Amino acid sequence: MKKEIKYCIIFEFFENLKRGFLKHTLISKVPLSKPGEELLFLKEKKLRLIQDILFFIHYEATKLMKPVLKFYHIGHAHHRLIQFICNYPGISIGEVRTLLGITKQSLNRVLNELVKLNYVEINIDQNDKRKKRLYLTKKGQIIEHKLFLIPRQQFLRAFKDPQNNNHIEGFQQILYSMLNSDDKNLLNHCHYPS
Repeated sequence: MKKEIKYCIIFEFFENLKRGFLKHTLISKVPLSKPGEELLFLKEKKLRLIQDILFFIHYEATKLMKPVLKFYHIGHAHHRLIQFICNYPGISIGEVRTLLGITKQSLNRVLNELVKLNYVEINIDQNDKRKKRLYLTKKGQIIEHKLFLIPRQQFLRAFKDPQNNNHIEGFQQILYSMLNSDDKNLLNHCHYPS
């Protein structure tokens, strides 16, 4: 019975979200913890709330990206590849496979489609002819920028709130701390451009 009620509430939430009824009402009623509060005794209810918040952030971004992806005839796998090629220009095919945790076959399908659409170009490494380096074309850069504007707006919406200005570094640190050690090593190895 409890599961049915829970699914009913979730369904109702999504229906209201689609209709635009839920703007800031949910978050404004969420009790926020003070710094250091519950650090040693994180309650499951609080963790589930954070999980739900992350879900809805992702849900909103995914929903808003769909028309852009459709317009450029690409999907989410293409978008992930474009994002990482933008953030790590000249990344090798092997590094992309490791970073995204995908098979050579999966990468080749998506990469070949992006090359065919003239969104990505492949160059041979000058120092090691066995390595292929990936770069976005001008078209690819335009698409990446349009897609990046969506999460950028989400971040700016949050960071424009003066109460959040003091928490940006902490927010980044918490997200980084959620990564497993392999992903942290990959991010540290690849480095974001300045």
